[in-house]
Amino acid sequence: MNYLAKTLLAIRKDSKLFQNPEVNFILGLTTSQVKDLKKIAITEGLIEEHKREFTLTNAGEQYINEVPIISWTDEINNKRPEINLEYLKLEKTPPTVTKAIRCLARHLLEGEDLKENSTEHYLVKELLCSKSTCVKIKKEIEKFVLQNNKFKLTCLFERFMTPPYGLTKSIISVLLLDVLVKSKDILAIYENSQFQLKLTSLMFDRMIYCPQNFELQKTIVENLPILEKISAIILPCKSTNILDLTKGLIYFIKNLDKHTLTTERLSKNTIRFRNAVLNAKDPINLFYKDIPKTLDDKILCQCEKSFVKKFDETIQELQDSYSNLTKEISTFLFDSFSEKSRKKLAKRFEAVQEFLSDNELKILHNNIKELNSFDTLWIERIATFINKSRVPKDWSDNDVADFKIKVKELALKFTTIEAAAGGSNIKIDSSTAKLLSQILKLSKPQKMVLVREIVGGN
Repeated sequence: MNYLAKTLLAIRKDSKLFQNPEVNFILGLTTSQVKDLKKIAITEGLIEEHKREFTLTNAGEQYINEVPIISWTDEINNKRPEINLEYLKLEKTPPTVTKAIRCLARHLLEGEDLKENSTEHYLVKELLCSKSTCVKIKKEIEKFVLQNNKFKLTCLFERFMTPPYGLTKSIISVLLLDVLVKSKDILAIYENSQFQLKLTSLMFDRMIYCPQNFELQKTIVENLPILEKISAIILPCKSTNILDLTKGLIYFIKNLDKHTLTTERLSKNTIRFRNAVLNAKDPINLFYKDIPKTLDDKILCQCEKSFVKKFDETIQELQDSYSNLTKEISTFLFDSFSEKSRKKLAKRFEAVQEFLSDNELKILHNNIKELNSFDTLWIERIATFINKSRVPKDWSDNDVADFKIKVKELALKFTTIEAAAGGSNIKIDSSTAKLLSQILKLSKPQKMVLVREIVGGN
């Protein structure tokens, strides 16, 4: 009954103990434990009440003398600090402590408010304040975390859960959380060998639950002015922090449209650059080795101004990729209809509107005559219709080819109708008219073969 002796000693110091809102922290016990111990002490005649204040009886004083409080530190675990919160000493983390650690993680990482006199509030007072008995231990954990070598998270738990420390997983978890929060700008975190962009409370929860899936590594930042020049291209503010650059670059790449992320219609260096970032597993290797090798066939410390220029050009090519696609398909559309402007193309469709029996041409007409939208939105709507609901941002290179085939086919249909209706300025002789008539009688597969040959001939 070590807890009972501890409670009796606290009552000896403060007769109003049970009126104190921090009674749980003072005793290091849960609310239910405090209630149970209070009941036992009264029933056993160890304390007596006088106007809501409690004092020890002779039996209570005798109990304290006969049942001394046993120190948590022992000869084997001589680096183990004295801990007041009893539930932190338990080998198996109680659910209430697990919940409190999650709340603390949300507080430190996401700014969630910390409730006064909550278990998570007591974790801060016990383990993270400047007067904590764990100050030295936390410094050792910080030194371990910020070592120059990459290490598995399980190694940290194994080291500090065994002698001469003998800490519990819950204590290590809270101390580790504080170290991670304060060192997140210089610490790379890997989950299943994959570099993680941001430390969140959910990720920390996974780190505690499955430490075997995580590795940590301090990022080494050398005095390389070239890093600052690169950062000016991809970050809002200049930086030489390798983690800032890596995160900024990965965010940039992952925010690109699907077409840019998959197309092979880019320069070889840009494709290799993009793929290197998408598959990056190590931020240090990405900037020190992978990207410089791709663009300049060197490592970063050997690179000069030419590398920065190539880096900038590559980023620019990726940024321009989608706008170049919309320009390309817009130009192809106009060329296919032998037209130069949206307005003129719309007028040509209006001129033969009553002769448009083909549903695809009718829908195309409805999209073409929409003259109030911006050029990009206009061609996106047309392209989405032609490629059957797939928006250009999600297109593959095959979708681009399919678009061109379908546009050629629609242009051929339209030109034939236009010629037959007399709405075209193009003079068609009898042999051409006969040929067009035969083409319209072909099956769809035959038309597709013909159109592919026409596109290939261009």
